[in-house]
Amino acid sequence: MISKDDINMFEEIFWHELESWFSSEIACCDECYDDFLSIWPHAYSADNATFQKSSIDLDSFYSGSYLRDTFTKEQFDELIRHILCPRCGASLQANIWPYNFPFTVPDDIERSIQELGKIAKSTPFLLLNHPFAKETFEMLTNISKTIQPTQLKEYLYRARLVGADVKESPTCFQPPPKDRTTEGRYNHAGNPVLYLASDLETCHSEMRMKTCIIAEIQIIKPLTILDLVDSEKSHEDFYNALSSLCYSALTSAKQSSEGWHKPEYVFSRFVADCCRQAKIQAIQYPSTRMTKQSFNLVIIDENFSFLKDACIKSYINKSEVTRK
Repeated sequence: MISKDDINMFEEIFWHELESWFSSEIACCDECYDDFLSIWPHAYSADNATFQKSSIDLDSFYSGSYLRDTFTKEQFDELIRHILCPRCGASLQANIWPYNFPFTVPDDIERSIQELGKIAKSTPFLLLNHPFAKETFEMLTNISKTIQPTQLKEYLYRARLVGADVKESPTCFQPPPKDRTTEGRYNHAGNPVLYLASDLETCHSEMRMKTCIIAEIQIIKPLTILDLVDSEKSHEDFYNALSSLCYSALTSAKQSSEGWHKPEYVFSRFVADCCRQAKIQAIQYPSTRMTKQSFNLVIIDENFSFLKDACIKSYINKSEVTRK
């Protein structure tokens, strides 16, 4: 018979052991794992995949902790049901994910993310009515006043799928014409921008690993850049807010919709509009297709001329890769 004292003792040891193992709280359990990543998709791969590496099954946690010195396995299996997931309130079952964000998460932001997700699907033009959107617009306006033009030293990469009209020529790698520009993460349909990747692997991955020609590009023109990858270094005063934006589904959701309707891109396109209004010329953001510390850069400045403000150093042919 499990007594209340047994439960209290178990809870005290459990949380103490969890803290000593991970220095983290439980971010989610089996019941709310999908919900957590639907709101915070970038957490899955960020910080060298810390979230993924933190996963542990409860049987392993028991066998490696001091809990086994006080409770039998049968008692553990019974008592663990009294430990509730701090995220969803369900009893812990098989696995837990201890994890702390590397920034302070603003209060009520998850509710804002969910509300904005619903607006994006139903009435996207009413986005600015939401308080979080208004705060984002104000924040980006303030950030723009602190950004100085940066001369990019590293080469960046842009790919084109192999086809009859694709040649190793700069004209083939500039932004597409307006009538061929579809809606993207940071651009509206008919609004050409220049998407670039930080490295060959990321660039190829963004092309779904299809056979393509990749141009190695040097950006000649200094740019004002909103940095969502390393905002602690680039925009220290806005680190928590920008990191929350970057980790969330508002800017880092994978595109899962088919056809023309892409609600996952509504808020990130709103961010791009805010940046244009504030005279920010480019946005650096994490790749949603790679798990390492890679990134993409999108140049949103309509006055940027690829043929004059950039220079192609070489071309690389990449073959299709079939992922198992």
